[in-house]
Amino acid sequence: MTTFIRLEQCLLPPPETVRWDNGDLAIEEYTTAQKVAYCTKNFFAFIALFLVSPFTLAYDWLTKKEGKSQVAPDIASQVMWPPEQRGFATSLFQTSGLGTKWSATPGLPGKCDWDKWMDKPSHIIHPEGFEYNNFFTDVLSDPTTYIDMLKSQNVTAHRFSLEWSVIQPEQGKTDMAAVDLYQNFIQKLIEADITPSVTLSHFVVPEWFYESGNFQKMENIDTYVDFSLHAMKLFPQVKDWWSFNELGVKAFQQTREVYPTDLPEGSPLSERVHAAGIATRNMLIAHCKLHQKVAELHPDNKLGVTHQWLKFDTATGNWLETLIAYIFTKFGFTPVYQFFKEGRFSFEFPFMANIQFEIPKEQFAAHNKFLMRLGVQAYPKPMVKMGLNHGETYPGLPESIKNFPLFTFGSTCEPGGTVMRFGPRWKAEGMDEILDDAFALTDQIYITEYGADANVQKWGKPRFKPDDNAQANYLQQLTERIRDYSIRTGQEIKGIYCWSDLRRQLEWENGFECRLGLITPSVDKNRQIAGYHGTSASRYLAKAYQAEPQAVPLTA
Repeated sequence: MTTFIRLEQCLLPPPETVRWDNGDLAIEEYTTAQKVAYCTKNFFAFIALFLVSPFTLAYDWLTKKEGKSQVAPDIASQVMWPPEQRGFATSLFQTSGLGTKWSATPGLPGKCDWDKWMDKPSHIIHPEGFEYNNFFTDVLSDPTTYIDMLKSQNVTAHRFSLEWSVIQPEQGKTDMAAVDLYQNFIQKLIEADITPSVTLSHFVVPEWFYESGNFQKMENIDTYVDFSLHAMKLFPQVKDWWSFNELGVKAFQQTREVYPTDLPEGSPLSERVHAAGIATRNMLIAHCKLHQKVAELHPDNKLGVTHQWLKFDTATGNWLETLIAYIFTKFGFTPVYQFFKEGRFSFEFPFMANIQFEIPKEQFAAHNKFLMRLGVQAYPKPMVKMGLNHGETYPGLPESIKNFPLFTFGSTCEPGGTVMRFGPRWKAEGMDEILDDAFALTDQIYITEYGADANVQKWGKPRFKPDDNAQANYLQQLTERIRDYSIRTGQEIKGIYCWSDLRRQLEWENGFECRLGLITPSVDKNRQIAGYHGTSASRYLAKAYQAEPQAVPLTA
């Protein structure tokens, strides 16, 4: 443990610990006397460590080793490529506005937490005179053309969200009209030989669930689990399920106040950080409870969880960049990853949060790390720049990067590089580290999201600009990097899903400023798809998806 981490540990508040016992939860609470004793002990420990820190820092520097993820040792002599499951990933909230007053699919009364959040224009980036109706497309009322579009892309699977808010507009009450629409959609996918792969919670919850405390309240964990099991009964044809989309990112975005917040907007940072830790912990508990129930009640189903590899690089490696990258990575990536590695969730930030969730090792192993499968959200790492710019202007969003006469601060890319509008920069070789990390957890790896934004800013250019050819070229780099990794290491990737299909959709707080979609639909007066035209990126992907999986020998 480095000197910095030892000092950080001394500044943590008393722990809030939940322990797992075969699905039962034990909550450990400190008394006032125990809290005083804990803080007093840590105060004196901090003073002692601080006094000897010049020596320990020197030791840390002299003994520093580059960390490297360990790849699982069991590999095959050949792998299948492309994966059997290959297609798009999407959210029907983002595509159709389900659960909001602007929904393109009529007749569904259920409302989600984004419905009121979107009433405030500042929550969504938008041009002058914009209308939410311009974002949304009705997929469910008649999915025929939509599925024809998927077939034209040669997909064999489709990952989409089941919007809880329209299935259960009130707690415990099921809207059969919404069920029928989803049932028809799922059946038509199956008839088209497209495997439905369903995400139960994709950054969206019902308004009634949100107003009851969301995942801040432990009693809401079972409400989510009950709904998920109910959904599996409603849609028995679906065998591929995902509990949550990007646990750490949801908490990260709520803390930034760009997703619906569990606390009043403008709450102190310390309270927002603490709330993020509680929500992430409770969602992890919900996943584990659901995993246990699915194994017992639905043994033919496979349940996974998706995790965003939200790590951060540094431009120069100076102490300030390293500190910021460490904090951001620790917030959005490390606690969830470490949980699935060791069975222990630790969300620790000085003076703000010390939230723990632990599963005994033997129970963690008995449930196969609570991972029937792992969904890898694979976008290359953003890069932090903090320091002298030597007269160079670093690209990036104005709200993310600040260029001064001598200094530059923010998220950007290396000289000569390219930044995508939604944040990361181009670095296809970053896929290797992502997959190393993932295969260190399990061999059941699905890339549940990867993709390329057509709205980019290249080094030396003054602004972001759509570039469809650049999107296609970078998507090809990513896909071939993933393929080459699999062939080189013998680690077989079970599925691959590109984000996303339609350009006409809401990219969360970014509105429609991003161009992650590959296909532009035309819609009729009812906002249903009347036709579509692809891009150079969609044409590349259709060709990549066209080949039948075949055994490929490993490279030397």
